[in-house]
Amino acid sequence: MGGNGSKLLVTLARAASALEAVGQSLHVVAVDPDTVSEANLVRQAFLPADLGRNKAEVLIGRVNRLYGRAWEWRARPFEPEDLRLDPDAVVTAVDSRRARREVWEALRELKPYGFWWVDLGNGDRYGQVLAGKGSPEAPYPAEREPSLVEGEEEEGPSCSVLEALRRQDLLVNDLAAVWAAELVWQILREGRPRYLGVYYDLDRGTTRSVPFPSEG
Repeated sequence: MGGNGSKLLVTLARAASALEAVGQSLHVVAVDPDTVSEANLVRQAFLPADLGRNKAEVLIGRVNRLYGRAWEWRARPFEPEDLRLDPDAVVTAVDSRRARREVWEALRELKPYGFWWVDLGNGDRYGQVLAGKGSPEAPYPAEREPSLVEGEEEEGPSCSVLEALRRQDLLVNDLAAVWAAELVWQILREGRPRYLGVYYDLDRGTTRSVPFPSEG
């Protein structure tokens, strides 16, 4: 529930209202062990009053109050049992290869072709949002981009606002959240996304989509 996840959750709250208008529903269970720090207050959807509180608890509580939802939160790391809720989509917005790898392994073991997995990732001025369900025509994000789960971990959490902005610029997370929300929206409305993700670059002002193989 960092820069990407916190922005995405707010957008999903709006999507839930839109889905209700067409007779559908959206229930979210957010899982995150982290607490809000001062470095989170610029790029992430948190307020000074949230300092020291669990991120998932803060955001889910806010959405529930403002939108009248009954969404759930877990103040802990992801566990394979979370997938037994049989979700329409699993969304990861993490900055750890290990965390992604745990989700990927759980998906493959529990139901290899059952869930759409949408993953958000970014650098300082670029990023990608990838979707897949482990099938040949729609490989999981970790299969398309092995670097998401392989190699050394990045640096630890930012300790100050200035350091947070040095690592990731102000609006790079907003773009990832919008594209992820669009992919989730397509999955919920149409049963699958119209494309398998996007790569974007703020310096070049470009966005490149990832089509299904038959549509490439």
